[in-house]
Parts: sequence; structure tokens; C-alpha cells
Amino acid sequence: MMVTITNERLSAQTDIPLKKYTVDNGNGYAFSCLNIGATLTSLTMPDKDGNIHNVLLGFNEPQDFITDQTYFFGKAIGRVGGRIKDGAFQYNNEHIQLPQNEGNNTLHGGNNGFHSLWWDVSALGNGIIFTKTIQSETDGFPAKLIASISYTWISGNQLQIEFTGENQSEIATLFNPTTHNYFNLNDDKTAGLGGHQLSIRARKTVELDENQIPTGKLLTISDTAYDFNKESNLLEKLESVKQTGASGFDDPYKVTDSEVAVLRNLDNGRCIRIHSDRNGLVFYSLNATESKITVNDGHALSPHMAVALEPQTLPGAVHHPDFGNIVLDAGDKKTYRIIYELSVDE
Repeated sequence: MMVTITNERLSAQTDIPLKKYTVDNGNGYAFSCLNIGATLTSLTMPDKDGNIHNVLLGFNEPQDFITDQTYFFGKAIGRVGGRIKDGAFQYNNEHIQLPQNEGNNTLHGGNNGFHSLWWDVSALGNGIIFTKTIQSETDGFPAKLIASISYTWISGNQLQIEFTGENQSEIATLFNPTTHNYFNLNDDKTAGLGGHQLSIRARKTVELDENQIPTGKLLTISDTAYDFNKESNLLEKLESVKQTGASGFDDPYKVTDSEVAVLRNLDNGRCIRIHSDRNGLVFYSLNATESKITVNDGHALSPHMAVALEPQTLPGAVHHPDFGNIVLDAGDKKTYRIIYELSVDE
């Protein structure tokens, strides 16, 4: 693998230079990231006819990656992905309040989470690494966190994303990071999810209340619109779930395998297998969009234009211990990995 790493400055109104880093492995597979939010803006791969295109949805204007607090296109999410009820948790009988940025709740680490921070960037052999020392005063979470996020090509056209958090304080904090990439395997993103098939290795979803907060209960999904154990046509599934009154999918799945999902395009052969070392996958089908947002080649953003598949420890774990442990104790260090295995079906 002959990997080349380049960077360029993008035009944006900001005190800190906005830079894009591109890591190309030389055979049609490449990715690009920004130093704001450690954002993955582009993941290119060929189709069965050799056409190379970006399979991620993202803003057309670089400035939007800086100011956005709604879509999180390609953003690194932390310290905790998803919603934390009432923006608070109990630890050792102590009430710990976090920043609330969605009503009373904390969403995706609050307004000053990973997605909003400027990261330091260094080159690795086959990729790049973002690093940041995050003080409690920065994001409102307890403890000083040394965070790193690396994006590297590993064997067989696999992109590995690795999150490491080290708690350098005398008090505990939370650490449940993820990445908020939206996939559309069509060259023309206005084609939406046409041709897409999805499977998710899960037999249960997390029950959510009216505010999308986990109740602590798991729901069996066999033979329902939410069941993706068999590879399923995404547009047909969307129609099925809309008939239940939902606007689409926005659901945490409890996964049963390290290969948590497979997204495939039957028309052009592109396939992405998603691997994770954690027990949850949030599936969001971009159900609501605002007008005047432009993406990729200047197209207007529209509902169900792409799907977000976010591996993480099950949301709600801080209030429901059987969902997993996202506490990072004083002095502790944890690393989590997500791998995108890219291939083309002939």
C-alpha cells in the first residue's frame, strides 16, 4: 500500500486555519478529514465499473462544518454520543450536572463536545491522528481528558477509526465516543437511498420515550419493520416504518456481533461492512432536514438522503448499568475502534 498524505487550507471565516487532510492509499480509496471536529468529510471508493466517488454526505460549504450544531456530518462525537437524560448522572452518590443543549438533555457531548473543537493533527504511517487536551471548563464534563482520534488505512481497504480517552484527574468522567458519518453509496446523492440494502446484527432495540431518551428496556424486533437481521431493501423498510407513524429510523440497536452492519448498493456494487468492539449501533435515516442546506456537489439537502450508522456503547448506559459501562475512572485509559471494510461486488 502506497499511502500519500496531503493537506490544504480551506476558505472559511475563522481565527484558526481550517485545514483538510487527505490520505490516499493509491488504488481509488482515500479519505479526507478536517481539523475542526476531527471531521471525516470524504471517503472515496470505486464502483464495479471503476467510477470513484465519495460515499459520505457532507456540507458543500466549508463554513458550515464550523457552525453546524444540527447534522454533525462526519463529526467525531464525544465525550458521549447520544442523549443523556436531564444532562446529569449520579456517581458515588454525587449528582453531576452536564451542559444541556437539547431541552433538558445533553446531546452528543453538548455544544462544546468533540464535534466543535479544533484538534491538533499529526501524520501516522498510513493515516493521521487528532489529539486534544480537554479541560472540564471547555466542555462541561468532569475531569481533564487527553483525547485522540486516529484515522488509518489498514490491510484490505479498511479504514480504522480509533478513539482513546485518558482521564488525568482525581475524579471520574464519561467516555462513549462515536463518529457521525452519513452514508450514500450512489454517485448522485439526489438518488437518495435507491439501490441500498442494509443488514444489522441485532435482535433487539432500545425502547425510547417521547424525547428519544432510553427507558432502560429492550424491545424484541423479530419480524417487525425494525428487523434488519436479513439484508433488506432500505426504501421498502422506510415505507414500512412510516406506516407505524414514525418519520423514519432513529433507533439504538443492541448488536450481537463484531460485524455490526453491512450497507450495500446493488446497482453499483459498493459495499461497506462496519465492525465495532461495542454493543450498540444507532441507526438514523436523516428524517428531518432544513431548507437551504447544500451538500456535496451543491445539491439541496433532503430527508432520507443518507443513513447514519453510529457504533457505540448503548445510549443510556450511564443510567442503566446493564447497557454497559461508560465511566472512565480517575487515571484510567480506554480505546475503542470502528472499522469500515470497503469492497466492490462485481
